[in-house]
Amino acid sequence: MTFAAKVTYLSVLFIGLGVGLLLGYRDTMDSLKLLGEIRLEMPPLALQDFSREQYGHADTERAREALLNYASVLEGIEKANGGKTLKHELGLTYTRLALLEEDAHNPEQSDAFMAKARNWYLADGGRNLSESEMKAILKRFDPLP
Repeated sequence: MTFAAKVTYLSVLFIGLGVGLLLGYRDTMDSLKLLGEIRLEMPPLALQDFSREQYGHADTERAREALLNYASVLEGIEKANGGKTLKHELGLTYTRLALLEEDAHNPEQSDAFMAKARNWYLADGGRNLSESEMKAILKRFDPLP
């Protein structure tokens, strides 16, 4: 093999590696950017499952704590994102908290949570339902007891 052929092959090798690295880096950065955007738009599914399990099966205090933690995380994501994606989930969470407080005979706290739930439902573009309608709908469609 001549010296010119060796230089040509070596040059093509370095050009190919450089282009491959550049394209791979760009694709990876696009994927990481998409992952970062999704993280801000989706609620943490493990926390959602945990709070709903606590709501359905734990005592009132633990269920309240789990739902309040979940609502806090959702509000933080909503504040950082500014989109409409989590408003419905926040409305459901605060309605669950209101039902929990209603069962614990805390009507003032239940009313406060329902006010927050209504605000989130309306911010999401939902219908202006009464508190009793919102609670009845959640009870009907919520798979938890």
